[in-house]
Amino acid sequence: MRAEVWQRRRAMSPDEREAAGAGIAFHGFAWATSAVPEGGTLTAYLGLGAEPPTLPLLGRLHARGFHLLLPICEPERQLSWVEWQPNISYERSRFAPLQEPVGPRLDARALQAGDADRPPLAAILLPATALDADGRRVGQGGGYYDRFLAQLSGGAIPATAAIVFDAEVLPPGGVPDEPLDRRVQAAITPSGIRHLGNIA
Repeated sequence: MRAEVWQRRRAMSPDEREAAGAGIAFHGFAWATSAVPEGGTLTAYLGLGAEPPTLPLLGRLHARGFHLLLPICEPERQLSWVEWQPNISYERSRFAPLQEPVGPRLDARALQAGDADRPPLAAILLPATALDADGRRVGQGGGYYDRFLAQLSGGAIPATAAIVFDAEVLPPGGVPDEPLDRRVQAAITPSGIRHLGNIA
């Protein structure tokens, strides 16, 4: 499944990607403003290469005053988080083939608790290769986000949405059910918001 999805993604034209980024920004902004209080905190990510473009969405969310945290890959497939600004610096990850933001790092516990400058985590925008209508997600294969989601317990559980292209939302049962996988509540696509059922 991953190979087929990535082949389709790489075949998209620049104009198609630009249009997709605009749609994701529009619908992702609508989802975030309904899920996150004014000035609240959410995690997101920078879509690179053939991934669904997220930079336009990040810009809109930042301009609205949200606190945006982007992931850092850590040892043992853990994630930490850095607050994103439009002019932030990046460096190559030690553990994955991507660029990561530079800044003070927060772990899941710190995100969930919040502090004087940043409210507790209210929502999570995460990458996916595909989703099905039940909320099952095919990630990038590393298990980073499944581990992160498993750490969020005790207290309010953040809303979750994965960003994919329209054809990557599959019918119910389209994604195998793995014991450690965490389901998501919504899909953000270039054409809209899909609310996913049977969240476990």
